[in-house]
Amino acid sequence: MGRTDIIPGTDIPEGLVGTLYPADSPANKLSKQLAEGKIIYVIEVRGGDDKNEFGHRPEVIPTANKIIEAGMNAVPLFYSWGNDESFRTTVLDPKVVGVVCITGAVLPSFSKDQLDKVIDDLKSAGKLVAEGTDIYSAGVPKRFNTLMEQPGTYKYKCAVIQFKVPGAPNGGSDKGADGNRVDSIPIANGIIKAGGACDLLLYDYQKHDEFVATVQDYDALLVRINPGQLSQGTGEGVQERFDNTMNDLLAKGKLVWSSPSVQTQMGAKDALVKIKDMSCGLPDTFAYYEAEELEEGFKKSMAFQPRVIKQNRGSAGEGIWLCWLEGKDYCANFGDAVLADDDKLKVMEMNDNHVEYHTVGEFIEFCVNGPTAKAGAWKSTFPGKYLEGGKEAGGQLVDQRLLPRISEGEVRMLMVGDVLQMIIHKKPESGLSAVGGMSAYTYYRPGAPEYAELEKKFLGQDLPQLKKSLDIEGEPLPLLWTSDFIPADGAEPGSTEYVVGEFNCSCVGISKFQA
Repeated sequence: MGRTDIIPGTDIPEGLVGTLYPADSPANKLSKQLAEGKIIYVIEVRGGDDKNEFGHRPEVIPTANKIIEAGMNAVPLFYSWGNDESFRTTVLDPKVVGVVCITGAVLPSFSKDQLDKVIDDLKSAGKLVAEGTDIYSAGVPKRFNTLMEQPGTYKYKCAVIQFKVPGAPNGGSDKGADGNRVDSIPIANGIIKAGGACDLLLYDYQKHDEFVATVQDYDALLVRINPGQLSQGTGEGVQERFDNTMNDLLAKGKLVWSSPSVQTQMGAKDALVKIKDMSCGLPDTFAYYEAEELEEGFKKSMAFQPRVIKQNRGSAGEGIWLCWLEGKDYCANFGDAVLADDDKLKVMEMNDNHVEYHTVGEFIEFCVNGPTAKAGAWKSTFPGKYLEGGKEAGGQLVDQRLLPRISEGEVRMLMVGDVLQMIIHKKPESGLSAVGGMSAYTYYRPGAPEYAELEKKFLGQDLPQLKKSLDIEGEPLPLLWTSDFIPADGAEPGSTEYVVGEFNCSCVGISKFQA
């Protein structure tokens, strides 16, 4: 009789694990296993004065739990010469990666000889065998939540630059309890594992000159600061001083990812206007920098078809509005009609999918001046004023056609330079927005047949033109960036084309801790 309640889909002989759960005690509690995952068994023997009250050596269950925490299944197995055949069959299962032997000194010589034969068979079968609590030698992938030791010799010295928002818990919502972005240490360790040196540097705007002196010693900087954070609680001019420092380093031949100019040219929403004539763009894409441009352009485009109005600031869907006409038909051709201030709209904000109803005049007023009396009552938790500061300060709105198949989700291409690393499909779980925790993620490797045509077209046709279209020909592509695509009906019936909804290059998070 076997145990199938420990690892889903795996039958383990009862005699090997019979006393695994004799009591409800934290000291003896094994963590929940993964469904159908790879297995590393922790081998022990029964009896002896080195066991705890539950019959295990004290380090056995904690060792198994560490393996489970690393993303693999682990179960303690008891070995004796009497269960040799069932033990051998169990540990030689194809799902078994290796074993960790914590047998102690109580194994009789005959049983030890038998176990040694099993261990030899494991090694011959390509399984990994570790002694003691060295789980990594048994096949557990190493993960580090602290910075690795720097190499003794290296060719390049790099730094990951971070910033803590004054007064924010942990330094910002993008940080963990240790004050670091969850992907900063993996990025730095990836550089160290590749043979470079890499430090974590914290930018202190109150000690700007000290920071400037420190970064002169580095060959390359990876800026991991979320858009807008340098302006939160810091006063005026902090972002400008930081950007000037990065530009000075670039002028000296240093590398900075992403440079201020690339972030401005590629990360700003009006990049969509610059690519509107490429195969991944929408020709009817407009940018507004002044209130008069917004009023004239939006009243014309909105009269023709549903639209998406996108502010330049923010990174979680705030200030991105889906807009539909209410109580009025769209005109047959673009430019045939212009809306009036009292025409009615239904609008949905993409950060939380909430819906509001306003007149055209109220919507324009909110976009320009915020929730004033003229704008009426708004439910949005963000204050509008999307053109504030003018173009130089990032004040802008982009106006695009609403693609109804957005409800099917977005397709994200995660890029490192010009190399595709991963494809992620983000499908909304409710409403039309796939931001934050409101979407289900499916991950694909490059070359996945589901997106083969999109990959071929974007990498082969559009990417070579991208830098020229965005006016960044003299700059390297960002080290880490994404392009988010929205599906649309193609020219041929039943076909699908993909349109870029936005580029992200300021501080892209790494899906699945890929670093």
